[in-house]
Amino acid sequence: MKKAFLTLIAFISVALGASAINLKEAYAALSNIPNVSVTKPDYNLPMDLPIMQDGGLVVNEGNLAAGYNLNAAQIKETGDAAYTILNQVPLIRMINGANNNLATGFVYAEPTGENTNDVLIVVMSGYRGSAVFMYAQDVPDTVCTALQMAPVEMEGRSISLKAKLPGDDEFNIILNKGR
Repeated sequence: MKKAFLTLIAFISVALGASAINLKEAYAALSNIPNVSVTKPDYNLPMDLPIMQDGGLVVNEGNLAAGYNLNAAQIKETGDAAYTILNQVPLIRMINGANNNLATGFVYAEPTGENTNDVLIVVMSGYRGSAVFMYAQDVPDTVCTALQMAPVEMEGRSISLKAKLPGDDEFNIILNKGR
């Protein structure tokens, strides 16, 4: 009986591990879900992107995807697709975030080399009808630690994550009635 139970656990572990995707694959899938397209940073972003000269959180061309002003049906379609993809990312990769079904902000990090990481940031708002996905490569451990330690405040349809990055830079996610 014990052997059969352990065998079942092994099969379940293999099945779950086989469905896991990395952050690059997750971003590629998220950027192709309905109502979302690859875009350039603009004033609609619910995050302030820092200007960092020596590495850090740099968003390259093609690594930002968003959908704005979505109606109720589009919000459901996009949200369901996004969560289906995000559920395939190992939970251990989530380093910060919050979700109350009105506003969502998640930060994922995945080690890729010596002191570097891939980072995926997800911000979605049912109230604002927006979904924003940002992918950054070669993010130093110090930046990931700052993102992980950043306090998150959530109230109703508002979310705030304010990270103090090395070199006096900041990375802020602010989602409220005005954004």
